[in-house]
Amino acid sequence: MGFANDWKSAKTAFETATGKKKPSAKFMGVFHKSGLEDVTKALDSALGKSDAKALEKALLDYVKSATAYQTTLEKSAKAEGVATIAAELKKLGQSLDDIGRRAGVAVNERIAEMREDAEAEKAKEAEEQGKAARAIADKVAVQIDGLLKTANADVKLLDQAAANADLALRNVLEAQGAGNAKEAKAQAAAVQTAAKAVDAQAKKIAATAVQAAKLFSQGKAAVAKMKLDPKQYGGRDPAQGAFDRADGIVMKLDQMKDDAAQAASEAAGIVKEAAQALKGALDLRATYLSSCRKLAKRAQDADAFYDTVARDVGGQADRAQQEQMVADEAEDDKRAASIKTATFYITQVRQQAAQAKKEILAAANEITGTRKSFPAMVSDKDPDFGPLLAEAKVSLDGLKESHAALTKAETKIDKVETALKKLG
Repeated sequence: MGFANDWKSAKTAFETATGKKKPSAKFMGVFHKSGLEDVTKALDSALGKSDAKALEKALLDYVKSATAYQTTLEKSAKAEGVATIAAELKKLGQSLDDIGRRAGVAVNERIAEMREDAEAEKAKEAEEQGKAARAIADKVAVQIDGLLKTANADVKLLDQAAANADLALRNVLEAQGAGNAKEAKAQAAAVQTAAKAVDAQAKKIAATAVQAAKLFSQGKAAVAKMKLDPKQYGGRDPAQGAFDRADGIVMKLDQMKDDAAQAASEAAGIVKEAAQALKGALDLRATYLSSCRKLAKRAQDADAFYDTVARDVGGQADRAQQEQMVADEAEDDKRAASIKTATFYITQVRQQAAQAKKEILAAANEITGTRKSFPAMVSDKDPDFGPLLAEAKVSLDGLKESHAALTKAETKIDKVETALKKLG
């Protein structure tokens, strides 16, 4: 069925109604030359496609053809005096008008449907592009976070090498003071070895920072090529959140690179100090004061770092507990999801807390051991050494607090795990 069939029915009805009244052959010739078969078929065809311009043209063609046809038919009928079929002509005109009216509605509905389909397709495409953009940004963030972990490991190795260089320098001074030239030279060589290790780690950290910046730039460029319209996402780039996290890490790595370069420069300076010490040209007090400053700095850095770690692990333990509480009250499906999430956090807390506690003990032992290695001249009562040693002690106390906080987090997840087991 369609408008072509509607026109055919109207024409047949007219022919049937006027057949007994025998209008002239000339009039019927005009009647049969309507041209409406083609325009109604074109209209039906356009309605089956998704071309708004073609639809509008088909409707306009029908209106023009139907109007012109009715005018021509009425003139012909009037010229031949076939008033007897006036009622049938009126009915035919009404049929043509009805077809036009319904065709207009159908065309408008089809165009509206096409617009809705286009908007839905656009929204679907925007959603898919948004997901793709987020996937790119998330991947970049994960990769850069992995590089941060690598850099953190390298920083620990660098700090250890720097501490070794500082210790070896003090050993040079002690050996010189004891008149043991051979041991002094051996310790000076140890300074050089440690300084080289610091430089190597600094270069690794710098390379990691460069790699992170490159990954970030590539990710941003890939999303930029997608030409996302922020209006489709509530005025915000869907990938921005992940990129913001990645950018924060890139900036942190850049700072770590600068700090590592500074450490390498200081290590190179220690090598020169060791050479001067072998010649007896090094200021003993100034050297130990420098070592004391470095000790205080290492202690402060360790305290700040593990304080952040302890807070993060504690937060994960809290989230595990929250999910366990949700699971207690939830239905089966939501309960399973909460148990799964809580279990994830339990695993994370257990692994991270154990590792951090191990590292805290190592850092505390290094700080305490270095302090004990200082000679009597490095006194808590000394106006220069005293404040630095006090700072180191405060940081040691901070490490103890972080260690205790991690133990507390472990105790909390043990209780959460016990509660989850009761839920089956």
